[in-house]
Amino acid sequence: MKKRFFYEEDDREEIITFCQTRWPEETKEVIQRSDLACNQTFIFTHRWDMERCETPVSFPDKVDWTYRFQGDFEWTVNLNRSRFMAELGQSYWLTGDEKYVTAYKALLDDWISQNPLSVDEIYESKIRAFNVKDTWRKLDSGIRITNWLKGYHCIKESAQWTTEDNHQFKEAVYLHGTYLSMAYTAHDAQSNWGFLETNGLFQIALLFPEFPEAKKWLNLASERLANMCQLQIFEDGMHNEQSPMYHHEVLHCLFEPLLLAKLNDVSLPSICEKSLEQLFQASLSIVKPSGHQPMISDSDHTDIRDLLGRGAVFFQRGDLKHQSYRQLDFESAWYYGGEGISAFQKLKSHPPSKASIHLPQSGYSIMRTGWSRDSHYCLFDGGHMDIIQAHGHDDFLHLEMSVFGEDMLVDTGRYTYMEGRERRYFKESIQHNTTIVDHTSISEYIDSWEWGRIARPTQSYWKSCEDFDYVQCGHDGYRTLADPVQVMRKVLFVKPYYWIVVDEFHSNKQHHFAQHFHLSEKLTIQTETEHSKAICKTENLSGLMIQSLTGANLTEEACWISRHYNEKQPSTKLVFEAIGSGTTRMITVFIPYKYSQPLNIFFKEIEVRNTFGEPFKKADVTALEIKVEEDTHYALISHSGPNSFQFGNEHMTGEVLLVKEEEVGKRKWIVKV
Repeated sequence: MKKRFFYEEDDREEIITFCQTRWPEETKEVIQRSDLACNQTFIFTHRWDMERCETPVSFPDKVDWTYRFQGDFEWTVNLNRSRFMAELGQSYWLTGDEKYVTAYKALLDDWISQNPLSVDEIYESKIRAFNVKDTWRKLDSGIRITNWLKGYHCIKESAQWTTEDNHQFKEAVYLHGTYLSMAYTAHDAQSNWGFLETNGLFQIALLFPEFPEAKKWLNLASERLANMCQLQIFEDGMHNEQSPMYHHEVLHCLFEPLLLAKLNDVSLPSICEKSLEQLFQASLSIVKPSGHQPMISDSDHTDIRDLLGRGAVFFQRGDLKHQSYRQLDFESAWYYGGEGISAFQKLKSHPPSKASIHLPQSGYSIMRTGWSRDSHYCLFDGGHMDIIQAHGHDDFLHLEMSVFGEDMLVDTGRYTYMEGRERRYFKESIQHNTTIVDHTSISEYIDSWEWGRIARPTQSYWKSCEDFDYVQCGHDGYRTLADPVQVMRKVLFVKPYYWIVVDEFHSNKQHHFAQHFHLSEKLTIQTETEHSKAICKTENLSGLMIQSLTGANLTEEACWISRHYNEKQPSTKLVFEAIGSGTTRMITVFIPYKYSQPLNIFFKEIEVRNTFGEPFKKADVTALEIKVEEDTHYALISHSGPNSFQFGNEHMTGEVLLVKEEEVGKRKWIVKV
């Protein structure tokens, strides 16, 4: 029985019309990349190319499938993942030009002829975790075959596509199935690789039931998917490598089998669909107001609204649609066809039920004022290093911040996977928005894919309501210093007015402490070092004032921001520094504002007394009086645990306290006991 692919010939007209009228720029980009591929010139600029390269590379004769552009093996694997084969098929449908079929056939023939594989080679590669050679790695083979299949289902009706072509293609598909069925390890089951490999195996097994092992492979792929869902996907929905980039690759490689299964009335274990929805929920939780994923843990500045729209149709969820594009995206039209395009349009959009969200297993806390494109947003990383310690950065207690929807504090990104000074630069903690003791990175860097001593999070806490968000976390990364230092970061967001960031350090001897804050390369920055203050603004005149209330020494330093692999731009980071022993506190406030409006928020530190009327030391507790236009707020953060405190005409008990005196009356919160 013939199996249905995502799209068939009878979907062609609706898909083409939609893409050409609604997504003309995306259509143009696909055709441009395909035109290059027709001339054996390759460029990797698709939003989901995991390692982008905007420099075209041409092969005048045969393609060198092992070529490393500028010595980077990631270029080689992108070439062998063959996204251009899918786009050649799309371009053929979009234009009707037979040259794309000619190019598809030529590149297929060239790859097959240059890259033979025997079963003996597969067995012999077991000592290398079944990665046979540069062109036959498990991960890339799983991706490659899905791209071949996408192109194949467009060009197979061409008069150029002969019986001999079809026979050669199916032999190559069968070889991929043989390889992917054998090449799987316990580490794959715990890694994003396993999903990317198994997606390929599942599609081969489902779409080619005439293969002798098809039924066996289909059961095997189904079992692997279910097992990996259990192993890899946290209860909070994040993939356990805690990298948005690879979270979304896993999401993609679970979505495709589930959609194909649904189209062909094939059952997958229930945990698969449940896990896919959890993955979409986590994506919704972390998406920035701009629609991009945060650049943490080897992630690029990728717009994920296409994925959210895909999830909206699959699960009929209006909250996912709310954060996606106004219409179904280009790629999703190919997955869903006219029926999906219509379903998306009919789906009622609504904002998610909660603005601020804590993901307890992955450790991410997301504070926001709402779900509009001009909302404030802050992501706090209080999680552990990723499970397999591959894509994790040394970013304990890191912050990302957007105000009025525009980037202010950003992660520096990843830039490269090539071992060297630049890889280390982007992974160590000094290039993240966190705190540093004695100029030393928090964890011990070994190389691109290995850490030595790793910090562990401590004393995590989260509380959220309509008026505020509060999160805290520490780590033990400086436990091995000759004089160990305990580190804690506390963040209080009083919506929508300001963030108070309190960094505490407890030590016996004197140390150097620093806060690093990396700023978007698009900002204009004015510093007032005498006031430990910086004013940051965008071209749209959105602003963020950053000020140390504890008089830390402020300097500007040059840094790099990498929004995409192989790309970096110069930017600026702010470094606040202090020296202390015992309990050292560094208190920094972040105040969003518009240049067209006066900044009417002022902070003043006030005295705190105990129940006997005796003043507390500043090392024990900090209380602030905050004037917000006509209102007065009081915030108290203890550095020595809960107690009974008298401050600002209030008497309250706890560790973190908040009071608002407003025109409508007074309100009090025990944020943390």
